[in-house]
Amino acid sequence: MNEQGKNLELVEPNERFAMSVGGSTLYYRRLSLGALAAIERQQAEVLAPALGGRASLWLPPAALESAICAHVLVGWAGVTDVRGREVSFSPENAARLPARVRALLVGLAQQIQPQKGE
Repeated sequence: MNEQGKNLELVEPNERFAMSVGGSTLYYRRLSLGALAAIERQQAEVLAPALGGRASLWLPPAALESAICAHVLVGWAGVTDVRGREVSFSPENAARLPARVRALLVGLAQQIQPQKGE
């Protein structure tokens, strides 16, 4: 919703928001319902049916969170390695973010109105 809370805003493909974590800034986009549905389809695992039952789908929570992060995280500034050297943004490096930061990012990406960056 907008700042007056009267209108719903659609998720735009090129929108970017900033999330500050310590001295670093992560840039992300919101998660649309269509993107979430596609991610869920990709991450779903078919569970073998019990005797006489039907197969069922299961979404592994960690895999789902990882896939959502890969979709919504689009860049960063001020992220460093253990030696304090700045690390460039890449999908491989993004997969190394701490679990707490990944959970915060997923939560923000799913909000109707994200926090505006500084």
